[in-house]
Formats: sequence, C-alpha cells, structure tokens
Amino acid sequence: METLKHTRFIIAAGIVLLFASCTDFLDIKPFGKTIPKTTEEFSALVNNIVGGIDGGDAGGFNAEALMFGSSDVQSLEQVSDNLETNLTEYPLGDMLKYYFGDVLSSSWYDHLYEVISRCNMVFDEYHDGRDTREGKDLLGTCHALRGVAYYQLLRLYCAPPLADDEKLGVPLVTTFDMEAKPLRSSLDETVAQAESDLKEALKYDIQDEMYRFNNDVVNGYLARLYFWAGRFSEAKAIADELLAKHPLLRGDAYEKMITAHTGLVGNMLIRCDRLENDGYGISNQYLQARPLSARFVNLFAEKDRDIRYRLFFNYRRRSTKAYISSLRSAELALISMESACHLGDNDEALRMLNQLRACRISDCVPYTMATLPAVDKTALVKTDCMAKPLTPLMQAILNERRKELYLEGDRFFELKRNGRPEFWVMKKGLKYTNFKFMYTLPIPPNDIVLTPGLKQNPGYTEMIY
Repeated sequence: METLKHTRFIIAAGIVLLFASCTDFLDIKPFGKTIPKTTEEFSALVNNIVGGIDGGDAGGFNAEALMFGSSDVQSLEQVSDNLETNLTEYPLGDMLKYYFGDVLSSSWYDHLYEVISRCNMVFDEYHDGRDTREGKDLLGTCHALRGVAYYQLLRLYCAPPLADDEKLGVPLVTTFDMEAKPLRSSLDETVAQAESDLKEALKYDIQDEMYRFNNDVVNGYLARLYFWAGRFSEAKAIADELLAKHPLLRGDAYEKMITAHTGLVGNMLIRCDRLENDGYGISNQYLQARPLSARFVNLFAEKDRDIRYRLFFNYRRRSTKAYISSLRSAELALISMESACHLGDNDEALRMLNQLRACRISDCVPYTMATLPAVDKTALVKTDCMAKPLTPLMQAILNERRKELYLEGDRFFELKRNGRPEFWVMKKGLKYTNFKFMYTLPIPPNDIVLTPGLKQNPGYTEMIY
C-alpha cells in the first residue's frame, strides 16, 4: 500500500507539472500570422515538420514525436527492463530516468496533435496546385504524417488492441477547426483513421525525396499498424513484400548500419535524427552509468559468434550501441515471423527466425521445433499479445526481437503489447513500481479540464483537475 501511495504521489506531481506546461492541442493558431496560400508556402510548412524528424537544426513543431527522437528513445529504454536500474552508478546516474512515472508527463500528446493540426490546415486551406505533381506530393505527405501521428497516439494513449480493456481511442481531429473539442473515439475508429490516412498517402505515390515518406516507408507504417492492431495476415503480407525489396543485411554491412550515429544507412527505410547529433557522446556517457541487465545479456547464448554481442555492449555490460529510431528490414522480418506464428504457420515462423539468426550469428545451427529453448518460467513476459502462455517458438521470436531492437525504443511497447507485466526498481533506497495501468499514458489534464466529457485513462481518474 505504501508503494502504491508513493507511486500515485509521483504520478500526481508529474501531472501537475504537465498541467502547468501543456497547451490545449486544439487551440493552435495558424502558421505565422496568416494561413499559407501557395504551393510553395504550404510546402515550406510541411518541410518544417519533416525537418523536425531529421533533427539537428532543421525543422520544428517537435515533430520528432512522430518517430521518437534520440532523447525519446533513451527515455523509453531507461524505464524498461533491458538496463539494470538497481545497479545505477552516481552521480552520472542522476541524469537517467528510473520508472514509468518519469515519462508520464511527456509532451508527445501535444506535439502529435500539433502535427495533425498543420496537416488539417493543408487539407482545408490548400486549393490552387492540388493537381500538380508538387501538390500531390504535398497532400500525400500530409496524409502520411497524420496517419503516423494517430499510430503513435494509439500506442501511447490507448490500451493494447488485443487486451481485455475498454476500447478507448483518441479524439479524432480531421478538419482545421480551432473551436472543435471532440471526445475520444473508439479504439477501432482510431486504427481506421490511421489506416485510412496511410492508404490515402499511397494513392498519391509521393515522388519528392525531401518529403521522406515514399510508398515503402508508408507501407512499413501500415505493417506496423496492422501488427499492433493484431491484423497479422495484413501485416505479414506487407512486411514480406518490403523484405523482398530490402533484404536483411549481415556482416560488415550490418555493422556499418548499426554503428552509424546518424544518416540513412543500410536497409533503413526512414530514420529520425539522421542529421549530425553533437549530443550523442554526452548522452551515451550518462547511459554508461547503468549496465545492461544480466538476464538480457544472457539471451545472447552464442556470445562472440553473435555480431550483436560484440556491437551492443562491452565486457562490463555497458552499452556501446548507437541510439536508433528508424524503420528497417529486421523489424519487418520480426513482424512477419511473429505474425506467421499467430496465424498458426509455425514452419514459416521458424524458417524466418532461423534466417534472421543466420544473418547475425556465425556458424549458426538452425533451430528445429524440438531444439528450441524451453520457455523460461522466470522471464518477465509470460504471455503473448493474445494473452496466451508463451510457447518455445513464440518466446524465441520475442527474445530475438528484444535483442535486435535494443536501444531503438521498442522494448517498452513490447512489454505493453505482451501482457503489461508489473515490476519494481530501486533508486537510492526507494522502491518504484511500474503498475499495469502505467503502460498507457494519461490524457493531459488540460484537455480533460477544457473538454467536458473527455474520458481519462484508467489509473489516473483519482487525480484532481
């Protein structure tokens, strides 16, 4: 009980800070002093958003929330279970986050709706030039950006789609109306909105490389969306098509991609913060104050034969991998193999698992159904996204994903997707518990106050607004 009270106090404190700093996501003024009119002006607006994804000094609107910038990736990794929080060293460790309560007051909600508002402005106010190639690229990019924004809102502020929770979505804003205050949609409606936008983006077949979201990138996000929503057949079909065009890398080519702090390298389809990041060395120094967990390191059973064992951390279990927020082929392969497993095609899932491992592990001995490691009953994750107990094949797939996507902002969402396990960490003698409800972030208090009837997520309803 004391732990729960302490946790609620920390959450309340974080929400109070959020209340003081956030703004109503619908109360967004036009770009500059006037609304743009020409293709060139609207293009500058959208390029400012895309530039925000690139990072560095380019762009604005905090658009890195669309893909999570390097600081967001670090935050999500620091509060997950890949790092051993209880062994944090000080004083550098004071710069690190400790548990889910440290990310509950993040401003992702406001930033994502800012992007949505700018896209809605283009849809409603852009008239002359819509039928030109430049206009089509512009409109297609806005559909892609809005679709990705709703996908991120879905992952952050809604319960996992396959969980037995109330199916709450997020408010859907599809017109540039600063007075509108919609209530929350259903979860299915939020998925449908993201899907509709991404499919609409494909129709425009975006050609201009400066917009980043070509059809392969958009299809990659559709695969991610279908996978998160539990629509495994659709997710696998798209992932397989993209893998045929962007096959897995191995050896030197893989090492070059994984060790690149910046730039679109290897089989990355898109990357956040791809411009030069002068802060990488400093932030990585802070991360050195927290070793990887022994349980995570032990997943690399082949040790030095696994290229990731050499590239991701040193003998002291200190991270050496660069932070990455990208969409790359390995994730698509993991989506495809897990989808096959959920669809009952274990042979296909096992084939793809062995294929990925062969690209990472020298002299890799292929698994058979009989030689797969037994299920670890002590592991934090005990069920899959459909609430079924893990099989040896499913656990092997999830473990491979955990290894491959380390320091890429994935683990928090994997814990959320697969059972939302509760666990606690220690900081200077105090115990902090990650409760199940905390995997779904709270709707910002300011929006709850300003929109009568807007429903808060479970676990945060005791707050006084």
